[in-house]
Amino acid sequence: MQKVGRMRFAAITASALRLFVRRWALEALWLLGALGLALFAVTFLAGTSGRGELIFLDGDSMIVPLVSRSILEGTASDWAMSAVLFVPETVSFIALSLLGWSLQESQFLAGVLNFVGLYLVFRVAAVTILQSSRAALGATAAFAVVCVLAFTEGNGGRDSPELASLLAMTTYYAATDLGALLTVGIARRIIGGCPQERSLVIGLFALAALSTFSNPLYLAWATAPLVVIIVVVAVSAGWTRSAQWTLISLVAGSAFGYLLRIPLAPWIVADPDNYFRPGRSWASFGYHWALLVDRLSAPGGAVAVALVVGLTVLGVWLTLRSLRHGATASAVVATYSWFAPLAITVGFILLGTEASRYLQLWAFAPPLALIVWIADARLTNRAPHSYRRLLATAAVPALVGGILFALALPAAAPRATEHDTSLACAVDWVNTSGALGAGQFWSVRAVKTHVDDPAQLVQTDFALQDYAWLVDRSDFDQREVSFLIVDDQSAPFTLPVAAEKLPSTTIDCGRFQIIDYSPASITRP
Repeated sequence: MQKVGRMRFAAITASALRLFVRRWALEALWLLGALGLALFAVTFLAGTSGRGELIFLDGDSMIVPLVSRSILEGTASDWAMSAVLFVPETVSFIALSLLGWSLQESQFLAGVLNFVGLYLVFRVAAVTILQSSRAALGATAAFAVVCVLAFTEGNGGRDSPELASLLAMTTYYAATDLGALLTVGIARRIIGGCPQERSLVIGLFALAALSTFSNPLYLAWATAPLVVIIVVVAVSAGWTRSAQWTLISLVAGSAFGYLLRIPLAPWIVADPDNYFRPGRSWASFGYHWALLVDRLSAPGGAVAVALVVGLTVLGVWLTLRSLRHGATASAVVATYSWFAPLAITVGFILLGTEASRYLQLWAFAPPLALIVWIADARLTNRAPHSYRRLLATAAVPALVGGILFALALPAAAPRATEHDTSLACAVDWVNTSGALGAGQFWSVRAVKTHVDDPAQLVQTDFALQDYAWLVDRSDFDQREVSFLIVDDQSAPFTLPVAAEKLPSTTIDCGRFQIIDYSPASITRP
């Protein structure tokens, strides 16, 4: 009898192990497909003029490498930050740097990780107990849509309406995008009655706290719309304890994260008046309308807008269908897919904001509708597929991803553009000179990030006065400079009267021009 019991236990254990291995083998295949597509997408964006500029040379994009470097070298002392602290982005960048990747390689790989992270958070939102393969298919479909949107972009600047490709940047709120979408996925699992409810409630609290601490924009992208959605959906479908705990953990975590920012107030120099200008609401509407018209003027942009509109309509329909079937958790995700982008658009226009990057949810929230449509097993009556059929289905994206990976790999390392030689020229000259120089925000930061000693370059305005924005203010202790770095984005410098007639030599580095006054020096105001 005991022998029969042991044999039965062994059979059950072996069966469970086979099921576990099969499930994770399938997940690995889907993830391989996402990895290949992510690498291909970021390689494409890195090679385009507009997005390549933003990834590797943009003044804003240098903040994460600069902060990471100052932490690793132990020189961080008095940073002047915007409202965003870039905590997850900096941790990720430091990890890549510690693995031995160069600065530009780390910038590139950070973009790839952002895209892979998007697939993973879609996978969390798509999780189902009965049919994990359908969940993976839904996550892959949503991820593929975002990549398609990114492939229609590439040439716009930092203020363009090309939003999906901003995920490839080390800044412009990639971590906040992922945090907001992950919040939706966790909320779905809690409200859907997941057995690990207590752990998920704690995880949601921690996620909301970290995301709000790093970027208050999370309050607009996740906390506010989800509170409205959960209250409305839960009341209409029947209030539950799970919905109550979801709201408590989300609101409490957001509040706690915001309170954690108080000790860092001396580092946060952003002026609230730059973000809240309700008197400019009509101008904000005109600004965003012009961006939409501009996006529609290009064939790729028209396709992208049509795709987003179609997914938005699908999300509305899925909201009604989910509520009709009593699928409260699915209704939350479906409603977020269309309500959150609309709500933040109206909200930011009323606040008079003129920054297209604040509307990024239009690129990442509507694809959630595909997840509900494909992955929601509760609203389908289809029989489970055989393992062989599931394997064959998962092998398709894995094969495609592998091919894309192989095609993109030769160009995966940041490839040289017409600007790379200019940057190398300016960096080499500054390193060799050993002198102190200055430059304006959009012009000097790429060189400052790559030189051996970033303190060699002081960030100033056109009058050589301190420009305390996304920089360590200890640099301003240097009052004497002997050269200036300028490019097409620089405003004409106004030098002190004593330095107006100093002779200078111009070193031509293509994109960058170095105006050298040595052996003389200029005393900054």
